[in-house]
Amino acid sequence: MSVLMTIIAVSAAGVLMGLRFKVAALIAATALLVVGSFAWNGFGLPGHVTVGKFLILVFILACAYIVGLSLSVRWKRKAE
Repeated sequence: MSVLMTIIAVSAAGVLMGLRFKVAALIAATALLVVGSFAWNGFGLPGHVTVGKFLILVFILACAYIVGLSLSVRWKRKAE
């Protein structure tokens, strides 16, 4: 259940970042995921599990960012 909640939280953060911020925020969020993955690895999980989850979360974050960016552009076009 915690993996699903993590995916939902990362997706929501990605969409919100896409609506408001530029790509620098995506880079910072990815760096934060790296730090979080290393911290999570401190709990004793095997390294390959942590790297696999990290890659999945980065992919989800990037996709959600693109969705938020697309929504932002669409809303700006309607306002004009």
